[in-house]
Amino acid sequence: MRKDAADRRSALLRAAAVVFAEEGIDTPLDRIAERAGVGRGTLYRNFANRTEIALAVLLDEVSILGERFADSDNDEAFLDFLAALSDTLTRNTALGGVVRAAPSSELLDPLRRALVKAATPALKISQAADIVRDDITPSDVRILSAMLGAALHNAAPAERNAIAHRTLTLVIDSVQSRP
Repeated sequence: MRKDAADRRSALLRAAAVVFAEEGIDTPLDRIAERAGVGRGTLYRNFANRTEIALAVLLDEVSILGERFADSDNDEAFLDFLAALSDTLTRNTALGGVVRAAPSSELLDPLRRALVKAATPALKISQAADIVRDDITPSDVRILSAMLGAALHNAAPAERNAIAHRTLTLVIDSVQSRP
């Protein structure tokens, strides 16, 4: 991809993250193009539909999480990763609905792979320190992510943070090593 095309795509992703957070997932996609400073054609050349752009925003968020925890030296890195993932899912609740409504499972494969890749280094660190159970595998992150996100589905905005916090507490308790 040429640099100018890559820059426009990045601008669209940043704009989509902000617009979806401010106006909701059903906002007209033209607002994203406008905020990114590009035309509708550029948006649709990069993303065919709302699902594609929502998945790309989530993929970007997961990539940022992966970078953040790639070189951690904190024994509780995986617990911190789960907390950051919970925060990401809470901020992007509307995007979770798009993921649940994805027309095919294959569309979600890149997101799933990115999630496993992002979590693996932190998981290894916490398991080596005997903070996290040895039987937790990198692919279990998909399950843990689903648990964190499922509790937010249809939660009223006023109770979303409390539900997210309680769900995170239960998930962290489930992965910790026992004496």
